Amino acid sequence: MASVRLVAFVGLLTLSGALCAQSNFGGQEPSVDQIVDQLRARPDDDTIDTGRTRALRPGAAAGATAAPEPAPKASISMQVQFAFNSTRIEGGSQQTMENLATALASPQLQDRSFTIVGHTDAVGSAAYNQRLSQARARSVRDFLVQRGVDASRLRTEGKGFSELVNTADPAADENRRVEIVATSH
Repeated sequence: MASVRLVAFVGLLTLSGALCAQSNFGGQEPSVDQIVDQLRARPDDDTIDTGRTRALRPGAAAGATAAPEPAPKASISMQVQFAFNSTRIEGGSQQTMENLATALASPQLQDRSFTIVGHTDAVGSAAYNQRLSQARARSVRDFLVQRGVDASRLRTEGKGFSELVNTADPAADENRRVEIVATSH
């Protein structure tokens, strides 16, 4: 049976208005430690202090400070294989998924919640791909819950093909992916 491969990528990507720093593990599956390191809380996860700003009125700048800007959220893009046109996770992704479940259930990430974001390529209709991306994200969530990750810490979102990473080739493999985005609890 043919399979669709979701591939990891590197870059900055806008998700729900927040920047998310990505990690690329190439064709290799990330270890539990690599996943934990990428998703753990960092002191700058909530805001970046940009310091003081200038004002137009003389003397007004003395007490003025800039509003903190959102910091990049910790995230990871995972290589996961699904059966073609299916939400069934294929056996070749078993170890990657096991590592992800172990990492998300680890004590280092207990204070974090996660959004599982499904993406597709642009083959097929927008409506169909939206449903498929949502269903694949739910499939990953269900796998994680079966492996002991608390369901209340997981939410799912499907983006369909609205956020292609390879716009030059909308059918490219790298457009089909699952992202795990960490947030505060």
